[in-house]
Amino acid sequence: MDINGRSTRPDFWHPFWINFIISSLLGIVSAGLLSSVFAIAIIIPSFTVMARRLHDTNRTMVLAIVTHISGFIAMVATIVFIVGVLAVASSGSGGMIGASLLAGAFGAVVAGVIALYTLYVLVITGNKEPNNYGSGGSCEIDPQAHTH
Repeated sequence: MDINGRSTRPDFWHPFWINFIISSLLGIVSAGLLSSVFAIAIIIPSFTVMARRLHDTNRTMVLAIVTHISGFIAMVATIVFIVGVLAVASSGSGGMIGASLLAGAFGAVVAGVIALYTLYVLVITGNKEPNNYGSGGSCEIDPQAHTH
């Protein structure tokens, strides 16, 4: 997979929605097992097209890395949060349990903010002129400049 260059909004969003529908249908049919396998199979192509989409807005692929990592952080934060809630509900003491509850909530909020910012960047129009990542993508090539 190539992370160089730029991708337009349709280059990113059309495969995204198609993969979302496929994943949802697989999740319904197999109680999530096939959906998880499908998610693993498309993680690298999804990452590369996200990196190229970020390049179209003149941003590095670091945000794509952080976004993928924040998904795992959100999952762990949710588990810690649920364990914290269950522990507080089952015992009267709150010291360490309250701290894990707070840590889980904080991790979920941070992951949510990262997800919202990433969504914003993926939705905005890319640069219309060549940027640090070259031309292509949303960059409109002047047909007069390429005549012989």
